[in-house]
Amino acid sequence: MDFSRLKKKMLISLFLGVAIFIVLGLYSDFNKLVSSFLNFNIIYLPLILLLPPMNYALRYVKWSYYLKLLNINIDRKDDIRIFMSGLSMTVTPGRVGEFLKSYLVKEFTGVPMSVTSPLIIIERLTDAMSMTVLASIGALKYKYGLVVLAVSVALFAVFIVSIRSRAVAGFIIRILKKLPLIRKLGKQIDAFYESSYELLTVRSIIFSVILGAVSWSFEGIVIYLTMYGFGTPISVLSSIFTISFASLAGALSMLPGGLFVAEGSIMGLLIMMGVSREIASAATMITRFATLWLGVAIGIIGLISVQRRLVKLKSRKS
Repeated sequence: MDFSRLKKKMLISLFLGVAIFIVLGLYSDFNKLVSSFLNFNIIYLPLILLLPPMNYALRYVKWSYYLKLLNINIDRKDDIRIFMSGLSMTVTPGRVGEFLKSYLVKEFTGVPMSVTSPLIIIERLTDAMSMTVLASIGALKYKYGLVVLAVSVALFAVFIVSIRSRAVAGFIIRILKKLPLIRKLGKQIDAFYESSYELLTVRSIIFSVILGAVSWSFEGIVIYLTMYGFGTPISVLSSIFTISFASLAGALSMLPGGLFVAEGSIMGLLIMMGVSREIASAATMITRFATLWLGVAIGIIGLISVQRRLVKLKSRKS
């Protein structure tokens, strides 16, 4: 895997992130924006910065759980390094850079990427399911909330039943194997499906979605505390709905880290709730720094650590 190309993409995303913050500042009255930051109660800041790492810790539990389901054993310290490095890839388009984790597992264990790549996809899939559940729960504050929640649960139930049906999956796989560009990947497709089947048991899905709902709710509390810090509180349900909706919108956009879309969604929803433009801008900046860029920084530390670890292992073998 070309680490230099990944780093270049991350650097581009960083510039885009800075540009977004500049745009948010220009959109608001600069003097009022500065005044909002100066009036922010920093007593909330330590907890705001602590909540996202708590999210990552629970997501690591899910990652380790999936590795155990696939009978993949990695040294705990190396496993943590691999997981952390994946956080740096959240600002790659569509998060495709997170397949770096699959590549690193191969480097440490020799397990083919065709076996572990479903793990990356299912991680993101169950995260999306968790955020949909949170968004639906948050929507209970509104009249249509119960309908949204019921439809979401029904769609997930249909999805689980479909995935667990080998007849349906076998039919789709046979069609895929007939396609010219995929025909030569027959064994990899079979390995991909077998891993997916092992990971997508009803038990693992329920565990992953519940764990994900708890972990991602921490990011909803980030907005909740941020708004308290600005002296413009909103409800917990509104906070959870805001971050879940913005995260889903950003993920569906396939843009690096959901840039532009997530920020626009957070700010737009806050303004719709009656928050002033300058406070909405300031709250969006703090929220995105805590929930995105802090994770990227942690991920870069993990990426540097895992690269050094690989160099040591290769030097020992040689």
